[in-house]
Amino acid sequence: MNEFEYLEKSKNEIITIDNLNKKRLKPAFGDDCFIRYLFSDEGNENIVLDFINGVMIDLNFQTFNNVVILNPFNLTKYLDGKESIVDVKCITEDNQTVIIEIQLQGNQYFIRRSLYYWANSYSSLLNKSENYTKLSPVISINVLDFILFNDIKDFHSCYLLKEIKHNKILTDHCMLHYIELPKFNLNNDKEKLSSWIKFFKGENMSNLIKENNIFEEVEKRCQSFIDSDPLINAYRKKEWNEYFHRDELEEAKKEGRIAEQISMATAMKKDGADINLISKYTGLTIDEINKL
Repeated sequence: MNEFEYLEKSKNEIITIDNLNKKRLKPAFGDDCFIRYLFSDEGNENIVLDFINGVMIDLNFQTFNNVVILNPFNLTKYLDGKESIVDVKCITEDNQTVIIEIQLQGNQYFIRRSLYYWANSYSSLLNKSENYTKLSPVISINVLDFILFNDIKDFHSCYLLKEIKHNKILTDHCMLHYIELPKFNLNNDKEKLSSWIKFFKGENMSNLIKENNIFEEVEKRCQSFIDSDPLINAYRKKEWNEYFHRDELEEAKKEGRIAEQISMATAMKKDGADINLISKYTGLTIDEINKL
């Protein structure tokens, strides 16, 4: 299909709740306009609360009664590329911060990325000269459309700071959840969370409503998105931009991966790590490492 044919086909395509749902996570570069709108538009607090509680219930953690969205969706900022990198940032009634990121592609470096965003959110809780007692827990929830942990079969894993010998949790202030969508199958059925995973993977809305009544509200918000010309135009514009600049985006991603490899190799080399070990963990050749 040439570019003209693609554009004509895209313009004539009728967007419905279900095909909007199926397009949300696709092997492109993240047309996240819809998911940001759904999880961070003012008035959608019950929706994001249901998702957060589904994640927490799945591993028997405390749930919440309400949330306040700290970075409400702003279409103008989104189109200008000025939206926060973290998709959603909320605060609960007991002052815990929850950050949610949805990532379509990645590798082992995403662990560092998620730690960085957690640390940034944690440090931002305190203004200069304020007492450390004002710090409160930050929960990071990462929904990934790729496999991050090859040695773990569970699609949902959670990491805390622990003492190795005694398995004692140091603090409840650091909690990182990783939900790996490719690992999910119907045998993983886990109440609320399974409904949300099916949602991310493109399940029909009518089926989701039968499992969890929050999707009646989700359906209404989906329809509001479709009925809004500015929002649906932003959605289409993002799709077109990704399609027409896909080669440039792929090249940019490749350059980003190489930069990460070089940065890691440089740090390991500085610490005196064995060159074969550096090569193993970075993917760079020994010749490339010697040139650093």
